[in-house]
Amino acid sequence: MDNPVPKKADLVSPFLFRIEWKDGDVSEIKARDLRLSCPCAGCVDEGTGKPLLDPTAVREDIILLGSELVGRYALSFVWSDGHKTGIFAWPRLKALGELGSGA
Repeated sequence: MDNPVPKKADLVSPFLFRIEWKDGDVSEIKARDLRLSCPCAGCVDEGTGKPLLDPTAVREDIILLGSELVGRYALSFVWSDGHKTGIFAWPRLKALGELGSGA
């Protein structure tokens, strides 16, 4: 899993993002789970890694408005709460997908 490579990535619905990996795995990640996992400096302390985002501040019905490729290594997302600064590298997305699948 060191260097997962996506084959296809898209919104299934405003509440669910799906990634098909070249190794055959499929990750389906809920919009709220992605938002709670945002790695940006506003959501995670850069020095300590401590989460700064209060989960109770993220609405249960938050939706994904879109995604954008960042280089060849990551995606960024835009959520309905206006947040859009996190960069999610492929390994992070693969790990989030495995958590969501119960693996």
